[in-house]
Amino acid sequence: MTLSSQLRRLEMFCAVVDEGGVTRAAERFQVAQPWVSAQLRTLEKAVKAPLFVREGRRIVLTEAGTRFYAWAKEVLASGAQVQRDIEDLDAGTAGSLAVATSMAIGTYLIPPLMIDLRRGRPGADITISISEPAVAMRRVEIGEVDFAVTTWYDDVPPAGVQAEKLWDEEILLCAAPGGPPDGDEVDLADTLALPIVGVPAGVAIERVLDDRLRAHGLPAPSYVIRLGHAEALKAAVAANGWVFFAPRYCVADDVAAGRLRAVRLRDAELTEGIGLFSRDTSWFSPLQRAAVAALRDVAASKRQEPTRTGRVASDGNISDG
Repeated sequence: MTLSSQLRRLEMFCAVVDEGGVTRAAERFQVAQPWVSAQLRTLEKAVKAPLFVREGRRIVLTEAGTRFYAWAKEVLASGAQVQRDIEDLDAGTAGSLAVATSMAIGTYLIPPLMIDLRRGRPGADITISISEPAVAMRRVEIGEVDFAVTTWYDDVPPAGVQAEKLWDEEILLCAAPGGPPDGDEVDLADTLALPIVGVPAGVAIERVLDDRLRAHGLPAPSYVIRLGHAEALKAAVAANGWVFFAPRYCVADDVAAGRLRAVRLRDAELTEGIGLFSRDTSWFSPLQRAAVAALRDVAASKRQEPTRTGRVASDGNISDG
């Protein structure tokens, strides 16, 4: 016996009660009256109790029938809700999505995209968690999240994890509006003589920056202080006339508002790769596929943009361009 036939039988039973008899129930479903009576007998055999008794020309519910009717109505209502939920899942308007990110990406880059995704999906449950890339990768490996979006390295990903580089994001040298260096251009080597604020040792952006400096034959910077969040770095730079390196998406709004100044590197272009990581065996729901598609759309638009060294868009978030 299929689930649909069981639900159909419950619908018939409830219709007999609601319509006040077998004849009207048969008319509602456009079936023969004997067929409806057969469905009632099948139900009575299943529950091992009479559901109706006849009073003159009417049939009325027994006590068992009254309880069965309340249960059947609840089952049918729940079944309809489940069907709607499944349809929402198929349409991508519901379901869950868990994304692991690194600090700056999870603070500035991913939230606008996920918020935009959520607007048209009232049933969606979206969670963005922030950690170091290695921790985010581990959460992908063990299935705690659907995918991770973190800084890209050229390392081989862990076994069972597939990696996709989405795009390169420009890294800017940012200074206080009235602080050093003089002018809006500087050679990369000259930045090392400036008072640079850094991030804690081992943080993803430090590794990226050190790799880029090494590729230009330069040592790692000496930092006046290390701070753990971009907002703290911004405040320290603006207040003290220091400088710091940051991905464009972290500082675009501050540069546009005049709180920080972007200094162009004359002889170098520094970038941070943005990577997407998921399990090889991942099956994505429509909502999860929509999130990945949105990321890839941004990546495609980023690849079509002209080089922006020293120039920052006014909105500065993931949807620009």
